[in-house]
Amino acid sequence: MPVTQAGRTELSGADWFLFSVEQMMRATGQGEHAGLTVLRLGPGFEIDALRSAASRLAGASPIAAARLRKPILGVPRWQWGAETRTDFPVGEASGTWKNAGDELLNAPSEAPVKFVVLPEADGRATVLVRWRHGLLDGKGVELFLAEIARLADGKAESTRENSWGVSAPRTQGWRAFAREAGKFKDHFYALSKLGIRSLGGAEARAGAARFCVEEFNAEETARITARAENVTHGVFQMGWFLAATMRMHLAVLERRGETAESFQSGCAVQQRKRGSRHPIWQNQVSQLFFHLLPAELADHASAARRLNEQFGEQTRQRLDAAFAAMTRLFRRLPARLYLRMLLRNSGGHLTSFFFSHTGEFLPECKTFCGAPVEDGWHIPSVSQPPGTGVFFSNRGGKLAATISWREGSVSDEELKLMRAKMREDLLGI
Repeated sequence: MPVTQAGRTELSGADWFLFSVEQMMRATGQGEHAGLTVLRLGPGFEIDALRSAASRLAGASPIAAARLRKPILGVPRWQWGAETRTDFPVGEASGTWKNAGDELLNAPSEAPVKFVVLPEADGRATVLVRWRHGLLDGKGVELFLAEIARLADGKAESTRENSWGVSAPRTQGWRAFAREAGKFKDHFYALSKLGIRSLGGAEARAGAARFCVEEFNAEETARITARAENVTHGVFQMGWFLAATMRMHLAVLERRGETAESFQSGCAVQQRKRGSRHPIWQNQVSQLFFHLLPAELADHASAARRLNEQFGEQTRQRLDAAFAAMTRLFRRLPARLYLRMLLRNSGGHLTSFFFSHTGEFLPECKTFCGAPVEDGWHIPSVSQPPGTGVFFSNRGGKLAATISWREGSVSDEELKLMRAKMREDLLGI
């Protein structure tokens, strides 16, 4: 096991945003901002290989047990000592993965990553991975699992050190950096003038994390992909799924007899560069922000095209880089002041809903601890506000869509409506 050395690293802009949101969640009884990842494995899984690999990776990941240090107006940092140690425990359970996932996601955990294995009678297994969102994003979790899979091979070399840190550090001078951050200002203030609505409302309140996963078979996924291709021509297909998500939420508001002045949502932009040595830990993302008026959501295809136009406009202006620069500046704000500013500019909602489409799920791994990876997806929990989130990914030619919500944000009947509307729009039936 590697010898840990004392060290520290700055929080990314996304880290500080998530820490600020988690402070609100803890203060209102929502608990830690955690995520869940589900791996469905074929025969051959070796739990001892997982335990050994998790222990080795924990020894090389002191950042996972680091303490946060934040000067009043300084940059927050993760800081750890030479003796800092963490653990990624591996347990077993029985029953359905859904029930085990509900319990795991809502139970407090001192471990930043925790595994629960559900063996099946035919030799298959489902592995649940609970992770702290303040330290890992969706791609980071996949890189974490890929490293576990590599270390589970008895012939694998030792774990790599320093798998954390800002992936795209600032190289220009302070004035140039401030000008880059300022490019997002006009876009930010324009969005803040548009009233938005979330299903959970603007009040932060306690509520358990809930989720359901809508699975699409290979034939359905092929149909969805072809329909998206016809509209987007392969450019920013995320807009097709974002438009469907907006329409799901609009359907619920209309059922309630309510209206929204606009729908707004950010889409994560991965900052890990292709071909580089990717950091596993910390949230390495920026965002692009999209909005549509209710009238623009009358037709799914036209809404997707409008979102594609917004994508083109924002990428030409490099607003993803501008937003990343701005969030790096915002790290100096105290968490409560930062969150108060965001809530004020969004009418208390933060966003209409959380959203992502992470593409192919865990492409780095065909096998995991001796077993083939047959399927998998992420289940991020969401805060209230906004109360809901929808997250898409693919594995082996099959699409999965996770709907996450805070208890009290949507009713059972509204959830049925959201699922039906999603299938109707994506499949065109």
